[in-house]
Amino acid sequence: MNVGDLVRCIWQPEFSGHWDRDGDAILMKHTIKNEFGLIIGRQGLRYGIMFPQLNGYIHWLFANAFEVINEAG
Repeated sequence: MNVGDLVRCIWQPEFSGHWDRDGDAILMKHTIKNEFGLIIGRQGLRYGIMFPQLNGYIHWLFANAFEVINEAG
């Protein structure tokens, strides 16, 4: 999996991966399961996936949360 690959999310996270000032997890604002996105980066075992159709929303996911649809050339 590389930057530029087109992927489809196969899992819906409950939390956004961000916390409020009280330390409580912030719930997801978007439904990303079954949405297409582009890999834009990697940090360790997680991949940054950008969903352009969701106003450019970015979510960091492990590889088992999405499938590669088309590899970047």
